[in-house]
Amino acid sequence: MAFAEKTHYTQVKAKALSGMAELYREQSDFTTALSHHSESIALLDKIGAKCDLAEAHYQLALTHQKMGDAEKSQTAFQEAIRLFTEMEAPQQVEKVRKAIGKSDEV
Repeated sequence: MAFAEKTHYTQVKAKALSGMAELYREQSDFTTALSHHSESIALLDKIGAKCDLAEAHYQLALTHQKMGDAEKSQTAFQEAIRLFTEMEAPQQVEKVRKAIGKSDEV
């Protein structure tokens, strides 16, 4: 984060925020996780970093999934699938679909 702030490298900052959101999700600090996800997605959308944006939506979906919010989780999963499909990344689409399947098992 410090490097990203110092160099004004938006993509690095966004990826760092997404990584921090994952850590907060693992600690069940969902409020902080969601805040970091939102900021990361906004930055990535602004600069058009489609691959990282798709991954950020996937991570957001996993957070909503862990929170038990099926509707928001599905919305974020579908956005990740849409972006990965546009990029012709079938393995990433499959990764997201497998994660969706896990939510059905809960």
